[in-house]
Amino acid sequence: MPDLWDTNPGNVFGTPGEQPDPAPSGHDDHKRKDLRGRGRLPPDILIALVIAVASILVLIASLLLAPR
Repeated sequence: MPDLWDTNPGNVFGTPGEQPDPAPSGHDDHKRKDLRGRGRLPPDILIALVIAVASILVLIASLLLAPR
């Protein structure tokens, strides 16, 4: 169904063979998959995991090296 309220005349009618946009929200789903098609974690989650592991290692090292 064409959007008849659109003021841009080029967007009213599409060609019969025109395919819809696979990612209309602007998100590229292919960026979140590796070469084998499996899902990848977003970079912000990976950064948070690295920071958490580093802080745990610093905590363990400080407890082992603390004077008794």
